[in-house]
Amino acid sequence: MHVLFLPYPSPGHVTPTLPVARELLALGHRVTYAVTEEVAELPARIGATAISYDSPLMSTTNPPDEWTEDEFSRAFLQYITEITGTTAAIEKQLGEDRPDRIVYDITVWAPGRVLGRKWAVPTCQLVPVFASNDEYSLMTEQVEHADHPQLSEDDPAITEFRRLMAEFLSANDIDPDETDAIVAGKGEHGLVFHPRSLQPRGETFGADHAFVGPCLELEFEEADGWDWKPPRDDRPILFASLGTVVNDHPEFFRLCAEAFGEMPWHVVLATGGCEVDLDSFPPNFQVYEWIPYAAVLRHATAFICQAGMGGIMQSCYHTIPLVVVPYQPEQRISAARLVELGLAKRLLPTELTARGLRETVLDAVDDKQMLAVQQRMCADIHDAGNSPRAAEFVQNLPPVGGNH
Repeated sequence: MHVLFLPYPSPGHVTPTLPVARELLALGHRVTYAVTEEVAELPARIGATAISYDSPLMSTTNPPDEWTEDEFSRAFLQYITEITGTTAAIEKQLGEDRPDRIVYDITVWAPGRVLGRKWAVPTCQLVPVFASNDEYSLMTEQVEHADHPQLSEDDPAITEFRRLMAEFLSANDIDPDETDAIVAGKGEHGLVFHPRSLQPRGETFGADHAFVGPCLELEFEEADGWDWKPPRDDRPILFASLGTVVNDHPEFFRLCAEAFGEMPWHVVLATGGCEVDLDSFPPNFQVYEWIPYAAVLRHATAFICQAGMGGIMQSCYHTIPLVVVPYQPEQRISAARLVELGLAKRLLPTELTARGLRETVLDAVDDKQMLAVQQRMCADIHDAGNSPRAAEFVQNLPPVGGNH
């Protein structure tokens, strides 16, 4: 069996899928990744084939702090143009070597769903965030948490979107009347990288969604080989990161220096490429552009992150007191769910002060109830099945007639 993976082309989205692909390879299947050149070496590490396309998605850039309607309309149409444009590039790279399964990230849904229909092969969407069904809609939640204008149905951008989609589907021998069903992912199977207990309305999802939890094996292996050791003086360790995709917030890292510079703690910052003045950090700080979460969290006393799902899952796996500072709508949705479940403390960026951040971290460390909730979530992570269950789910996807 030949399985095609279409992840969002960034390390933070590719890496969590690699253990699943490695399981499929171990079962004797072939695996191909369609990614951009910048991350093509990642699947090669596990023996998968990589084909590359030159179509960077606009969401790899940092969005503005405040959207105007014109900016949002342009960005929306650029995104649609780019994700539909990748389809022809991927198809060309594959040539006659068509897959038997397509596994795609929800951010690049267009090539995954359209090529699946065009080739009549089973498809499955990778869900690194909350899944959606008739009872819970992540899109609705994103609209409610968004800081951008909402486009009405008669907005020129929506009209142009429908024209582009009709043209795109027709070019791929698909009825344009299927636009709404394809955009909504109607009938799609989902591979969800967190336990069902974290999912809002999780009890309403059926067997078409597998809540396999995080697949962390490769990240742990990478952490094992990382040259980082905790200090020998037994100081508490604070780890802070805003991830690797949307993290251009140097003021956050400066605030960490102000909040924890005089505390008897050892602080590790992962800037994710955000430009900071390394000489401005206090002596008790270690600053990396990137470091494996597990390398530090195995020893950490507390963790601050942006409420990305990777950070959330690792915090729960290691049962580390968690403080989240969500910047993007998706992150604010996750942060609200964490607070609802008692898994984290939350500070909105507009609320950030050095004193407030320091006190919130200390509150999290002292919160025994949070620790108990995290321990239950850790057990759910282990029970979810992880990479072996994910590979089995992909392998056993029903024929296309039962998938759409």
